Amino acid sequence: MSRHGTGDAFGMILQQNLAIMQMWVPVAYDHSDCEGIHQMRVCLRKMRSALSLFSKAISPQRFATWGEDMRWIAAALGPARDLDVFLNESLCPLLGKTPFKEGERILLERAQNQRKELQFQVRQTLDSPRYRTFVQEFAKWLEMRGWFPWDMPPRERVRMNRSIREFSVKALDRRLMKTCFLGKNLSSMSDTELHALRIECKKMRYATDFFASLFPREKVAPFLQNLKAIQNILGLMNDVAVLPNIIDPLVEEAFHADVLRFSGAVFGWRAKGYADARGHLDLCWSQFIATVPPWLPGV
Repeated sequence: MSRHGTGDAFGMILQQNLAIMQMWVPVAYDHSDCEGIHQMRVCLRKMRSALSLFSKAISPQRFATWGEDMRWIAAALGPARDLDVFLNESLCPLLGKTPFKEGERILLERAQNQRKELQFQVRQTLDSPRYRTFVQEFAKWLEMRGWFPWDMPPRERVRMNRSIREFSVKALDRRLMKTCFLGKNLSSMSDTELHALRIECKKMRYATDFFASLFPREKVAPFLQNLKAIQNILGLMNDVAVLPNIIDPLVEEAFHADVLRFSGAVFGWRAKGYADARGHLDLCWSQFIATVPPWLPGV
């Protein structure tokens, strides 16, 4: 990537992630592996992050429609992904470990039935004209370098032909400044604020991944490792924070007392994990902000 200009690097990042997303579509469609939907959404987030990141060099008007389509697809796949996380990380690990056997059976059955209904919605999305049009037209736009029209203003042409290394350093600096700003009062942050920090950490990680090949691997690795540790903790905390949104509809009109008892056990177990994660957050954050960014010169 180091030999490419900013505009070419932009296209390469989007093409790569679109190709990876398409590889996971059959898996998501059949639900043969819960990674299918997860990886599709990761690719969509990465592409949207790239659109935002490169908006300093490329006019957002050239790709605004694609960003809207990506957001729509990710949102349509979101409920199925949320239930997959609940089943795999909250419910199934607790099976057989409480005395509330009937409640366990009923809640699992309800969750699995709900997951089947959501899979139907996933297939409707992937079969929809909007999704198919997006994939075809976006791929064509990338192939034709639609972000690089022949009649673009000279100033924008200069920005797109600028060295990708020069662009990446400024872009990564901006991302890191925003990430550190959002986490400056970490110990007193609400769940909503922690969620915003989690999203910004994802964007920071994606941006670092985009440009990792431009910097020494031995300097990129510790930075990403500490960033991933923060992401993992914030991700676990977010999963617990949104747990009522998943469980409440499942236990609605549940007349068997064991369902409520088992649900309470799930909440209690996950709440303990939340408390443990929050206890490690300050240390992980300190380690992250003490890590020298790999793009700094002379490091």
